[in-house]
Amino acid sequence: MAYRILVVEDEPDTQEMLAALLKLDGHRVETADSGQEALNLLAGRSYDVILSNIRMPGMDGSELYRRIEQRWPHLAPRVVFVTAEGSTGFQAQYGGAPVPLLAKPYTVERLRQVIARVVEHNT
Repeated sequence: MAYRILVVEDEPDTQEMLAALLKLDGHRVETADSGQEALNLLAGRSYDVILSNIRMPGMDGSELYRRIEQRWPHLAPRVVFVTAEGSTGFQAQYGGAPVPLLAKPYTVERLRQVIARVVEHNT
């Protein structure tokens, strides 16, 4: 099944690779280079999954997540952090559940599993 996915990644090569992988699986993918650009996209659209880097200049992934929780709380459970730094221990403000984490490097199969889990829990 095809999902609408937002990729928030400041590294162009990583953003391009992740978007290409997702498109090969048939997903509709949009990309944002920053947390602010992601917020602008979220103001006009909804997504099934939001994949966000944690470490970005300006607004990092955790700040983006907090703003999503405040403005669009129904989208907060759809956020997945993508990082090379291992577990961040970041907890959702509402409900206290940990935000899913996709650790780099990851396999295509792991990426698919994380997306399927997020969609399964939010439909």
